Amino acid sequence: MTTAMNSETAGLSHVFLSPDELAAALPGVTKSTLAMWRYEGKGPRYRKLGRIVVYALDEVEKWIEDGAREGGSHAH
Repeated sequence: MTTAMNSETAGLSHVFLSPDELAAALPGVTKSTLAMWRYEGKGPRYRKLGRIVVYALDEVEKWIEDGAREGGSHAH
């Protein structure tokens, strides 16, 4: 069962992903890494619906873009 929901089918303003779905979508990121980031207060924003953790896809994408780096050498 997938917890991903989109605004067209659920009437919500965000598409939500479970930790399993987000870990599968992000190369090198595991469900355990996401749990550690939540514990440490790092990583993308998340919401708890009771005991269920969900991530808003647009907020995850913004978090990734906010961490973007320019290529090239910065050594002088």
